[in-house]
Amino acid sequence: MSHPAPPAAAFGAEDESHLKLLSIFYYVLAALGALALLMVAGLGALVLATVGRDGHASAAFGGSDVAVLVVVLLLSAVLSLAGAILQFMTARRLSQRRGRGLCQFTAAITCLSFPLGTLLGVFTFIVLARPQVRAAFGD
Repeated sequence: MSHPAPPAAAFGAEDESHLKLLSIFYYVLAALGALALLMVAGLGALVLATVGRDGHASAAFGGSDVAVLVVVLLLSAVLSLAGAILQFMTARRLSQRRGRGLCQFTAAITCLSFPLGTLLGVFTFIVLARPQVRAAFGD
């Protein structure tokens, strides 16, 4: 004798509240990513200020040191910008209840930002794995 499957839980106020909180936290992380981008730009300006007008590094830096520092700053800027854009898009998608795959991808990337990003990413996976939330996203 087979047992009937239990009815799926309906999307409720708790799920709505969790999605709203996730959205807010992703907006906050996007703003922090934009702030990090400004900090990288400030560091870049300081590096450029240390390089003499003739293009030679001051006594504080050797020539190859400046090149490495510029590459690191550019990479940091690109990663900060990409992260901020992804987190902003995820915040919007969570509030609109669409793009579950993008939200999961961003949660995985956010997990790399220990410890707060890890907590947010794991919480995102937990909320998005609920059957009623999956149904609300159309999955």
